[in-house]
Amino acid sequence: MRTTALIAILFLALAGPLAAQQTNEEKLIAHSEEFRPEVIEVTDGVWVAVGYALANSILIEGADGVIIVDTTESKSAARAIKAEFDKLTKKPVKAIIYTHNHYDHINGSEVFAGDAHPEVYAQALLEKLVVQSNAEVGAAMQPRNLRQFGALLPDDARPNSGIGPKLVLDAGGALTYLKPTKTFDDQLEFTAAGVKVKLVHAPGETDDQLYVWLPEKKVLCVGDNYYLAFPNLYAIRGTPYRDVRKWRDSVDLVIAEKPEFLVPSHSRPLAGEAHIHEVLTDYRNAIDSVYTQTIAGMNKGLTPDQLVQEVKLPDALASKPYLQQFYGTVPWAVRSIFAGMLGWFDGNPTHLFPLAPKDRAERIAALAGGKDALFQKLRDAAKAGDHQWAAELADTVLALDPASAEAKSIKAQALIAIGRQQISANARNYFMTSAMQLGVTPPKYK
Repeated sequence: MRTTALIAILFLALAGPLAAQQTNEEKLIAHSEEFRPEVIEVTDGVWVAVGYALANSILIEGADGVIIVDTTESKSAARAIKAEFDKLTKKPVKAIIYTHNHYDHINGSEVFAGDAHPEVYAQALLEKLVVQSNAEVGAAMQPRNLRQFGALLPDDARPNSGIGPKLVLDAGGALTYLKPTKTFDDQLEFTAAGVKVKLVHAPGETDDQLYVWLPEKKVLCVGDNYYLAFPNLYAIRGTPYRDVRKWRDSVDLVIAEKPEFLVPSHSRPLAGEAHIHEVLTDYRNAIDSVYTQTIAGMNKGLTPDQLVQEVKLPDALASKPYLQQFYGTVPWAVRSIFAGMLGWFDGNPTHLFPLAPKDRAERIAALAGGKDALFQKLRDAAKAGDHQWAAELADTVLALDPASAEAKSIKAQALIAIGRQQISANARNYFMTSAMQLGVTPPKYK
């Protein structure tokens, strides 16, 4: 076993008892250790670059060339990684494999290809999904993306992005990638640079997700169906429904390959068949548990707001270092499963045609004794440290007076306080960025 992989396993073993003594903010800050910039040798002829970008890039060396799995989110990130890979080998790129359509896996492909003309492999849905997420709803997703990953925050206000240190974006942030030359539906086997490769469709985080199996090396590149965090079964930046059952079943496919080395496209690699089997089994059981509990509660008539209070990971899983909610969260998963199975309506007829926000705010103000009294309630909530209530009251005040600088400031301070309580980088970054966009500078975390 490689020394780096052994260190990673020891770090995981120690993380549990140490984490119990930390606040959520301290746990998230400590999680940044996972993303120390390093090119890790997984096994002979396989390396992974971790910590240079949000996503990893994987180098597989063959007899007369190399294969690159995932190419990061930008040309600048790809150049930094390619410079490190060039220290290992100068062989030409014979193949590029995209594990899925998210731009942090495809946008640096031109840099890695260089003057070569590699085959580019992907699952058949990739290009359709790229268009869907960028051309059709890109304008809606972009600001939410930037908030989720904390891309607008100063580095000293963002501990990490949950599955990587941060987004490394080019000026302008344009999406430019090499389009696939070879696609498949279910499975594809081929040889590139003398290396035998099997690609398997494994929908999970995306419908076009695949994994890369190197049977001769017992290496499996799992894409985003596993990383060192509770899986992001719903992304707050906005995504189509992620079918939780398919994600669970895809992890079963990975387990069945019996890999001796597991290389995620985010976070550090794992080594040892037994260890990998344990981690992946816990991972699929966590997904299954949240799904099963949510469905059971739905069938009892519980609403999403009720379900998020009821559904929890079993203690034996919740304590695992690789299931900490640094990225996805159980409550978001619960809400997504409900919406994915039943749609947005929670079953309460009061919610079918609700009052407009301003109309509702006017009536709440009247109940409070007028707008001035409502504003005083907002100030009182902020002074008492009742942060969620302060944020909700601020929204009510802003529905009546959108230009209120005081209400914006109080809301921003409440968002910062709530953000500091989060273990999820996505949640923290979204709160902090939203506060910054309201005119309040988020605090440094170090």
